[in-house]
Amino acid sequence: MLKLDEAIRKYELKREEDLKKVERLREKYDKWLAKKKRELLRAIEKLEKAKPPKKVDERLLQIVETDRRNYVNSIRHALEGIQTIDDLGKRLPDLAKVHVDYGRHVMILFEKDVYAINSLLKELSEGYSEFRAELERTTPPEIDVLGKLEELQMTRKEFLEKQKSLSKLTQELENKRRKLESLLSSEEFTGIDREIREVVSRIRSVELELRSKVSKLQKPLKRMRLGGIADEVAKDSGVALERPDEFLSLLRGVYPKLDGKARKSAEWLAENFEGKLSELSELREKLEELEARRNEMLEGIKPVRDELLTMERELSLLTEEVKKLEKKLLRLEDELKTELKRLEEYLGERIELTSSLP
Repeated sequence: MLKLDEAIRKYELKREEDLKKVERLREKYDKWLAKKKRELLRAIEKLEKAKPPKKVDERLLQIVETDRRNYVNSIRHALEGIQTIDDLGKRLPDLAKVHVDYGRHVMILFEKDVYAINSLLKELSEGYSEFRAELERTTPPEIDVLGKLEELQMTRKEFLEKQKSLSKLTQELENKRRKLESLLSSEEFTGIDREIREVVSRIRSVELELRSKVSKLQKPLKRMRLGGIADEVAKDSGVALERPDEFLSLLRGVYPKLDGKARKSAEWLAENFEGKLSELSELREKLEELEARRNEMLEGIKPVRDELLTMERELSLLTEEVKKLEKKLLRLEDELKTELKRLEEYLGERIELTSSLP
């Protein structure tokens, strides 16, 4: 079993030798190609100089002669662009097309010459196929075990660093969350929150009590058809709270006409309405003060909250990077295994990955 550094040295030596074989192979086929080109040019020249048979229909002769010129010129032009065996591979389709386009007509009068050319074209095609087969067997594979190993080591290092940063950021984020929770659950903040809820509840309770008393006047007011604020109160008891002076004036005017529950409600409103409105005013002022204090505290908390949101975004991005690096590591490990297998197949020996290489 070879160690990796030994395998790399052996690979380089074997590859260098195989590349020399490739060059010799190209030289061999380039010489063969030069010989076949000469033979093909002679065959083309022979076709060009050949005399057509006697007693040939003039129209047919004219068609064949035109195609013969095109055939000869096109093959010569194609051969001018073929200097190496690799050039041949690129121009073989052109040669085949010329033969199909013009050769079939020329063959009518110059069958023997066209067959000779076709035979040489076939030899060129078969020879190129043999060259490609030999080239494939001879060309050494491009194997980069060291490159894959270095990329894997660099990616693993980056992965571990990112993982460490992720762990650190996760801890920092948790600390920041605890800090924010501590601020939001402080006695002062929760106390203000509780007071706000109590004041809001009391405001609603007083408003509901007043509207309930006013609502008992709605039917009588509707029947009276007094117009103005009386009709508005008849439709919406909240109007009394929005326009208290007008409502009290209305109340004093209609009081003598009321009886039963409506009269009792009117008496209660006459005694308590202003006091309850004064209480509402005080409660709303208190609510404004409490909300102002709460907003002031939230402003103090805002930098912590903003920092927390920024850290959460960073954490999300970092988590995604770690996932991508993890996938890349798996891919590189598979690619390294593949490269090692190819190297083992090329050298015909097993390889031990541990080595003295850095």
